Amino acid sequence: MKDQSLPQKSGTVTKEQFFSPALGVTKSYYIYLPPGYEESQRRYPALYLFRGHEKEWFDPYQDHTRGGAAIQHLADELLQAGAIGEMILVGVSMASDDGQVFGLGVNFLNPGKARKHKGVGSGRFEDYFTRDLVPHIDAAYRTIPERAGRGADGFSLGGFCSVMLAVKHPRLFSSVGSYDGSFMFRNFDDPRYTLRKKSDRLWVRSDDMFAPAFRSPGQKSYDIDHLLSYNPLNLLEKLPPEARQEVRGIKFYIKAAAYDGYQGNRDRSLHLVTLFQLHGIENHASALILSSDAHHNWKFADLHMRETLQKHSETFGVKPNGKSGAAGDNFLSNLEIISVEGSDPLRRTALIHYRVYQEMPLRIEVFNLHGEGEIVLKNEKHACGHHTLEWEGRNAAEQWVSSGAYYLQFTSPEGSIRQKFVLLR
Repeated sequence: MKDQSLPQKSGTVTKEQFFSPALGVTKSYYIYLPPGYEESQRRYPALYLFRGHEKEWFDPYQDHTRGGAAIQHLADELLQAGAIGEMILVGVSMASDDGQVFGLGVNFLNPGKARKHKGVGSGRFEDYFTRDLVPHIDAAYRTIPERAGRGADGFSLGGFCSVMLAVKHPRLFSSVGSYDGSFMFRNFDDPRYTLRKKSDRLWVRSDDMFAPAFRSPGQKSYDIDHLLSYNPLNLLEKLPPEARQEVRGIKFYIKAAAYDGYQGNRDRSLHLVTLFQLHGIENHASALILSSDAHHNWKFADLHMRETLQKHSETFGVKPNGKSGAAGDNFLSNLEIISVEGSDPLRRTALIHYRVYQEMPLRIEVFNLHGEGEIVLKNEKHACGHHTLEWEGRNAAEQWVSSGAYYLQFTSPEGSIRQKFVLLR
């Protein structure tokens, strides 16, 4: 039980700025650094939070339902309860400085349409995020600067941003969430209006809401080809097989409100999840509908994050209570052998699942019961996160080994650990 008499540390939130070459303007972001960041030397996973303006996830009074608490307070609470590991949170600016022009994570066709609003510049918001902001965060803070240590989550149009960027850049994130995302229907054909093509009224519009992004200068209609180039469902169909496989490796946590507004975000989320499944992409959320009373507001966006922060933490492989692998921690605390499945004669192989909590070099090898080495399965640096390794039952000479008991050994510069398993052939 936690000693309530001890003062509980909180993370720090600051608003920072940097110059974006892609946009040609200075942009702001909010950043949450977990308790103990300044005293530590270790690296942390980073979760990018999308909505519109960079302050929205961090503003305790963003709407009347929030009641004085925001993402930083939730992260502190879950950390103190031992429900999540430590991570960096980044509030991303996907809008003009006044929040009136939506950036959407796309490169604009007509940025001049938004010239009266500061913070838009060239309108190349996709390039701003992927080429400028992520490298800036990785350089300025002690992140885990690779896919295994990077995630995204968002609310409404922010949910669209997180999923769209994950599909378009499948090597960017390992963990992606959305609450009541404003997703695009495939080909912009709303299945609720089957008699009319391009019936997606949210995205195929005649007004100026998304005009800087999707309407070319001098044109009256939105550019369908440009819209399609940012539609996750259409993007998936055009991805090469290896890129589609990378998308399947992302852990998606898609949730929606129970009450559908005029935008139909519940149906949009269902449409996305259903077609994702046809491509072999699973929704790892506990359920699509957040709760029976869930609405499209910040109270329920935060409730979504209460569950999803824990899911992101698991995907990143960071331990609760700060046990994310500080330098000098015991080797055994930074490695977990989850299971070794070698007793299925139909598979005729051993399937090894393990989790690494701190980036480290690992040599993984198989020994027989006499202590003689059979084969080195892997000898390389491992990133934080879940790993799977398969041994097909051959030794270093490519000869089949016999059924029986073997030792699986993990070795790092700090120590080694063995686990016995049985291989049936």
